[in-house]
Amino acid sequence: MEKEPVVAELQRVAASIRSRTLSRSTFDKHGTISTAVVEATFGSWNEAIVAAGLVPLPQGGLPKAEERRLERLGRTATSHTIGVSDDELLADLLRLAAELGRRPSGNQVAAKGKFSRDAYQKRWGSIEAAYVVATRGSVK
Repeated sequence: MEKEPVVAELQRVAASIRSRTLSRSTFDKHGTISTAVVEATFGSWNEAIVAAGLVPLPQGGLPKAEERRLERLGRTATSHTIGVSDDELLADLLRLAAELGRRPSGNQVAAKGKFSRDAYQKRWGSIEAAYVVATRGSVK
């Protein structure tokens, strides 16, 4: 099989689940081609993931504690922030702030937020900077 349609399918599935990572089992559930075809086309799963511009999962997947935290929040290990708007991130930060009665810490975002603290750090540099944007409604 040609590489372009495989890359396109990997990207489609990742976008549909709003993730920068993609496990074989998730791809099997949502993809229209098999993981065996992906691996045969690229030589390995991770080479295909990298070619699609995605992030390979660490060997052995996520630590069990992280999987349990995501399950408590009603998310899956692959639900990161592809396709999530700044407004969605900031709205969840404000929701958490209202729940706590103050700006949430990184640990509180990690424990109770809908999105990871990394999402805020990647977009705004810190959770504090994201909170300033969320409360003032403007980006510097």
